[in-house]
Amino acid sequence: MDFNLKLKSNYSTSYIRKMHQLLNQAFSQAVKWKKIASNPVADADPPSVIYEEMSIWSLNEINEFLHNCKGERHYLTFLLAIYTGMRRGEILGLKWSDIDFNKKTIHVNRSVASIPKEGYMFTTPKTKNAIRQIPIPDFVLNQLSIQKKVQDDWKELVGEMYKDYDLVICTNTGTFQDPRNVIRVMKRIIKRAGVSVIRFHDIRHTHASILISEGVDIVKISSRLGHGNPKITLEFYAHLLPNSDDSIADILHNAIDSNYK
Repeated sequence: MDFNLKLKSNYSTSYIRKMHQLLNQAFSQAVKWKKIASNPVADADPPSVIYEEMSIWSLNEINEFLHNCKGERHYLTFLLAIYTGMRRGEILGLKWSDIDFNKKTIHVNRSVASIPKEGYMFTTPKTKNAIRQIPIPDFVLNQLSIQKKVQDDWKELVGEMYKDYDLVICTNTGTFQDPRNVIRVMKRIIKRAGVSVIRFHDIRHTHASILISEGVDIVKISSRLGHGNPKITLEFYAHLLPNSDDSIADILHNAIDSNYK
């Protein structure tokens, strides 16, 4: 496989590496089954992963955005993104049965994706680690309770036309919310709030950066984001970690000095 052609076709480096991994596994199995003599991709070198440049909001920008977002249909959508770090598809696929109001947790069990000629459908998360539980504060729980009451009003108003998929984020008739509409609303509010222009996925990066700045353990952040391995989280957000090199010399000296005496 010519990986350079894939790069020229604007495939991401991470996607190409995943493609290489799957092909390598498939051909290795074919060799074991004696279907082919050798693995044609075993010696191929996929490109190193180049992580996309991320843009994040400051705490002031988050507050300004949410202030300008109040009263909007997607206020809860953006609130969940900021407070949980969930992906857009995961938020749009969230069901009320996934919310544990007693334990104050959200269970991420699925996502929503657009399937050509099929429309919007529930899909399984990207990896087994993406199936996770996310603790949430009382503030978010209260907003979820408000949304539930609003939906009950919709059901009563619409009657039999309401299609109850148990979705937390949905249209007035209970159907899937168009992800593109979320982006349109976000762009409009960003302009009104006068905050930095970022993508929806950058809200996830903002969530992670706040946790890192507050000193939360990287393993816990990785679990919250649903990454397959803390190494992925560390590589992606390493530049946001505080530089503590200056204190290493003193730590080493104090450890040796305390035993030397």
